[in-house]
Amino acid sequence: MRLQKLGVTHVLNVAEGTSFMHVNTSTEFYAGTGITYHGISANDTEKFNLSAFFEEGADFIDKGLAHNNGKGKVYVHCREGYSRSPTMVVAYLMLRHKMDVRQALRTVRQKREIGPNDGFLRQLCQLNEKLAKEGKLNGE
Repeated sequence: MRLQKLGVTHVLNVAEGTSFMHVNTSTEFYAGTGITYHGISANDTEKFNLSAFFEEGADFIDKGLAHNNGKGKVYVHCREGYSRSPTMVVAYLMLRHKMDVRQALRTVRQKREIGPNDGFLRQLCQLNEKLAKEGKLNGE
């Protein structure tokens, strides 16, 4: 499996499901590979509340990166890699690395083109407001 060759130890699928806009993988798909899997059944629509899964996703990414004395590698994906998974990575950077939303978006955009839908961008801005009020962002 190519992911194993790349050293990936954990996979976060932010589009788990069987419909056209989802990716039909599960824990069973990765059985015997040594890869730990976690799925979130998110829809790429403005009304979908992805923020309900921000902590869950950040926790999984944290655990994955800490695996094997900090040598873990986490592959975060959705169907297109353009909206759902980048939103989850941005939320992780905000929650665990104390980046504000602009810095987190800029960090991800330096690596690849992304386009979180407007609803997800609003949710990230709401997270930014919450973290700022709690003093949990760099420079706050």
